[in-house]
Amino acid sequence: MATTPKEIQQRCCTMDGFLGTINRLQEVFSTVGNTQGMLALPQIVVIGSQSTGKTSVLESIVQKDFLPRGDGIVTRRPLVLQITQDMKAKEPFAVFNHCPNTIFRDFEQVKQEIIADTDRECGTDKGINPKPIILKINTPDLPSLTIVDLPGITKNPVGDQPPDIETQILSLLGEYVRNPNSIILAVSPGNDDLANSESLKLAREVDPDMKRTLAVISKVDLMEKTKEKREVLEGKRINVKLGIVGVINRSQAQLEDGMSIEESLNREEEYFRMNYQYLAPVMGTRFLTQRLCKILMEHVKDCLPELMDRITEQKVKQQEALDELGPDVEDKVGTLLELLFQFATQFSENIEGKRKVVLTSGKETSGGHHLRNVFSKAIFEELDKIHLPDTIEEEIREEILSSMGATRSLFTPNIVFDNMVKTQLKRFELPVRNSIKKCAEVVTDITTSIGKQIFKRFPNLLRESHHISLCLLLEKVKVVDDFIESYLKCEQTYINSNHRLFVASRPEIERNHCDTEDVVDMEEMNIPKIKAFVEEYVNIIRRQLMDVVPKAVMCFLVNEFNENLHKAHMKGLLVADKAETLMTEDAFHAERREKVLKMVKALERADEITSLIE
Repeated sequence: MATTPKEIQQRCCTMDGFLGTINRLQEVFSTVGNTQGMLALPQIVVIGSQSTGKTSVLESIVQKDFLPRGDGIVTRRPLVLQITQDMKAKEPFAVFNHCPNTIFRDFEQVKQEIIADTDRECGTDKGINPKPIILKINTPDLPSLTIVDLPGITKNPVGDQPPDIETQILSLLGEYVRNPNSIILAVSPGNDDLANSESLKLAREVDPDMKRTLAVISKVDLMEKTKEKREVLEGKRINVKLGIVGVINRSQAQLEDGMSIEESLNREEEYFRMNYQYLAPVMGTRFLTQRLCKILMEHVKDCLPELMDRITEQKVKQQEALDELGPDVEDKVGTLLELLFQFATQFSENIEGKRKVVLTSGKETSGGHHLRNVFSKAIFEELDKIHLPDTIEEEIREEILSSMGATRSLFTPNIVFDNMVKTQLKRFELPVRNSIKKCAEVVTDITTSIGKQIFKRFPNLLRESHHISLCLLLEKVKVVDDFIESYLKCEQTYINSNHRLFVASRPEIERNHCDTEDVVDMEEMNIPKIKAFVEEYVNIIRRQLMDVVPKAVMCFLVNEFNENLHKAHMKGLLVADKAETLMTEDAFHAERREKVLKMVKALERADEITSLIE
């Protein structure tokens, strides 16, 4: 049953609606860089080695000579070709996205503008650039279709091409062909061995089952008329799900003679009719155009629901990223005051256990809880290392002899015990200082982590804040050190042999070290007993230090640091004209925010565009 004009019109309207949506999305996202991996827009991408006939294929589809030709790399940027069937247009015309107010009716000028804009973005060397050129062609003669032309694959640099030109091109092509919603139009010359086709090789790497690849065999008129080559066109040699279409390109001689595309298309149809009559209906550029329209129409229709979901999902993600990056700073002083308040508040809440922080080790914890654990472990481990030395008995013996002077005494003087205790108490000074140092390191870790989070946009502010916090902390560490030094000095100055715990332990020590008949030397008899008394007294002071040092650290270091943190920052940073320097953003951060902001706006526009689909 023949298709009615009304059905044809409805089909065209549907095609224009779906494809128009994709075209507008491509235009929106062309300004924000590569979005191939983010949104995976449905599209047809053309790949092939240099001199495979890609340019001729595209010009034959458009039926206009408009693409640059020449040696080496001619296509150095992706060209998004958006063909729109416009029944109101009397003749074809073109508009570039980068100069939307200029209408090109002369397609030779279109060619020159492609060259000029490529040079503007890429320079006049032979390097490539991923920023696409978007070219819209309105015509009454062709169906709506969108194709992305990509640079031709080259193996070796020629002339002034960069040494890594192959890597650059394959990287760019990879961004497009890895898009799971890309239809790959792989162009291969029929007069070459298809086993060496670079376009089919690349397509197979990203599309192993060749489900989204359509093979175009160019230069069929130059192909040998063998059974093997015929089976290639029949689809028996290359297993591609979307089919194989053979086309014939205009030769260089025909181009120089001025053969028109219309004449070339007619000669192409005649060639297939004469040489491959049974394949003629599914060969040639005109069939290729119809086939691409049908494939793209169905593909876009299938992809749109998922695409709309991805746009919504990405809009949420990018908005979250933008919120995290923060707004541009206009009121620098006001923002500085707010950040300093946040910094001091978060430190205070962290110490109080109301908030967690990710430390430099990567561990997320409450700073107060972490401080308590580290400190308890540090003071216990450090003080637990202090034991009476192995030489203690010899030291006691020497002390006894020294205290007696020239005349030996019947009783061991109390000064021996006092001096031995003082000597052992001095050994507590370094371990206690080490434990205080570990606590200070925890406080530094907390302030550093919070500072990196709050001041990450402003490297100057982060650096100044770290310096102020460190100076304040060192000041408070000295207060604790001085207090502990005074405390230990007090303990050494007055040996309290009437301490209730010491008095309580004396009877047992006396029983364990009672006089024996076989010990006749008074000094030797008292050495073990003095050692036991010294050890007991030192252990009492050790336990007191385990109680006093944490209290001193919390009082003089942590609490006073917390109370003075905001004040110290205000005093050190709120200086005339300093806010401008402190609130200068990191260049990378500002650039990142600008890119994310553009992406958010693009996604919002994309959401508006897709919401109009019925």
